[in-house]
Amino acid sequence: MASWTDATGLFIEPSTNPVTSSLTGVGFSRNGGKSFEDLSGLPNYNENMKWFGDPSVVAVDGGAYFIVSSIYSANFPIDCFLGPAELSIAVSVGTVIPNSVVFTNPIIAASGGDYCSFPGVTAFLDKPFMSYDPHTRTLAIAYTRFPLFGFGTGQIEVVTAHVPTSVAELSSADFSAPIIVWTEEPNVENTGAYPTVAYNTKTKAADIYVAWERNWRSNGFNGDPYVYIHAAEIIPTTTGYNIIGGPGPSDAVVVTEGQLNSNAYGGVKSLDLVGVPGYSAIPNDFPRIAWDPKLNEVAIVWNDASHHPLGDIFLRTFHSGLTSPGGIERLNLDNTGTIHMFPAVCFRSDGYMVTSWYDRRDFVPDSAWTDLFGDIRSSPYAKGNNFKITTTPTDWDNTASYTIFVNNEEIANFGDYTDNSCTGTSEFFTWTDGRLGYTQPFVSP
Repeated sequence: MASWTDATGLFIEPSTNPVTSSLTGVGFSRNGGKSFEDLSGLPNYNENMKWFGDPSVVAVDGGAYFIVSSIYSANFPIDCFLGPAELSIAVSVGTVIPNSVVFTNPIIAASGGDYCSFPGVTAFLDKPFMSYDPHTRTLAIAYTRFPLFGFGTGQIEVVTAHVPTSVAELSSADFSAPIIVWTEEPNVENTGAYPTVAYNTKTKAADIYVAWERNWRSNGFNGDPYVYIHAAEIIPTTTGYNIIGGPGPSDAVVVTEGQLNSNAYGGVKSLDLVGVPGYSAIPNDFPRIAWDPKLNEVAIVWNDASHHPLGDIFLRTFHSGLTSPGGIERLNLDNTGTIHMFPAVCFRSDGYMVTSWYDRRDFVPDSAWTDLFGDIRSSPYAKGNNFKITTTPTDWDNTASYTIFVNNEEIANFGDYTDNSCTGTSEFFTWTDGRLGYTQPFVSP
């Protein structure tokens, strides 16, 4: 299963029509990713609410079920007689049946409040990403809470759920209260959180690792021109949670600390002040994180401009507990000075690490032509092997797409990120390109 943000939902009402008005599109493949059926949008029973995209997907019970998460938010104009109007994150469970996939109605996982009930809306929740551990049946969703009555700079949170054996019976009551990983800071934006759930063989519990970007965009006006890639670990205890690396700056685990050309605190140059040809929004350095069950360590990948203005892809590993940091290694093997951004990472069951990212090495630095490149290696610090995934490049300066300002932010013409996933010894890459002349999601098995 694959999911993406579908801009057609910006134009068509009512919001309860999943075929035309959902901003969260879903596709399903029965042949290992060689072809997909467009399932349109997720079900929605409430005209006051709408699926607003930024989705992620996890498989449960070997692909018998899939869980899709997405922003699920108030849809104006609001009529409180029709139901709640929340700013929330929700999931929908898809049950695979012989000729279709049947999705549940929205299941609220985290809420920023309801316009139709006291005290109303208090926050906007953004960029939900999921991870799932089949040993403990633990589902974790990391996201950013932007308070409407605080600093509005972003608080990193995680909610968890134990997925029942009857997966389609998952409910809002199964989700925990928000776990605050990193508290909101004045004049410093924290966002782009991504989780991975790691089965702890000693405690038989699910530890949760989260990586995110600190000082994105705020680095342009708060006096600190650097950004910092952060990581934290959430360890369940009998009395709650122990958080390593949070919830404040004095406890930080700074992934970029010691990087070549970084400052004394691990600050690196961001792509957020770089105008990327063909890209309609502000570039980011949001990290991705994955657990390596073979080496019992976590790998974090990200892009930054510490080596040259258009960015490289970097890697660093940590042992359990975010201890024993490995060296910072550049994953892209070229020295072309062209753009490299939006990496993803996963681990196969044989321990091979799979990464992928947007790359323009086959073109001049000011070109908008873009490919997706990948790298598969036997372990994180083994010899790399960059290869091209796309069979044709995209000229983003000449690709039809629709962008619009939502909450004072421009929706990016080809997204904020790419993704990949590993199942057994197979890997799947997901990205957006314009080979058809307009923006579309693609998958390569």
